Amino acid sequence: MQTEVETVASFWLKYLTDASISSETRETLRLALIDTLSDKYAGHWHLDKTHVGSAYRSMCNWRSLDSVLVEAAQRAQVPISVLERSMPRDIVLWCDPYSVTYRVGDHGSVFTLYEDKRGLMESVKTNMAKATKSNGTFVISAYTTPVVIRSADGVEISRRGGASAPHNQYQQQGSPTKSAVAAADFRRANAMSPLRHVSNYRAGDHLLASPSPAPIAQKSLLGANTRWSPSAQPKS
Repeated sequence: MQTEVETVASFWLKYLTDASISSETRETLRLALIDTLSDKYAGHWHLDKTHVGSAYRSMCNWRSLDSVLVEAAQRAQVPISVLERSMPRDIVLWCDPYSVTYRVGDHGSVFTLYEDKRGLMESVKTNMAKATKSNGTFVISAYTTPVVIRSADGVEISRRGGASAPHNQYQQQGSPTKSAVAAADFRRANAMSPLRHVSNYRAGDHLLASPSPAPIAQKSLLGANTRWSPSAQPKS
């Protein structure tokens, strides 16, 4: 947490000009802001589920200063008016484990201030391991479009977005054994990077991730009994 909160403190202090505050007062305010953030995030910092509590940890300057900035200024005995004159009012900042990002305006791009890719990877691996060991939970596959929600034993629950596909992805080839399904899912899972493609889905009190994608058969777009050929395409 220390690296993340120090990054946040440095980000806000860069808006204070040297003319508005002395170097000693700036350092006092920086330390006060770090202490205030650390106190707020205590009990809301989950290394294995980095997204949990993200809204609570965020800082937002819209019509008024964020409460964390106000409290830090009071701790450092810095007039609130100094921050009000210098701080922008159209920024929202997210401070999460292994990542600090911010956005300017309602529709602006999200910029990264700090990112620990190794830590994020370990967090994803932990979630994937928990999903594998859970038999009654729902897991999500986001390797392909559409996004498929399925139970841990491989039964598809629903799919969102993308082209239509058979409810049973194996119905065109018969019903395989559970071992065949597990082997196919294992090969697909190991063929792709877990960090790049994993999404999260809340199921009850758990937020898990899964590496089991659902392939979309091209035949499903034409019908199970339709054979595709170039001559079947409409002529322009």
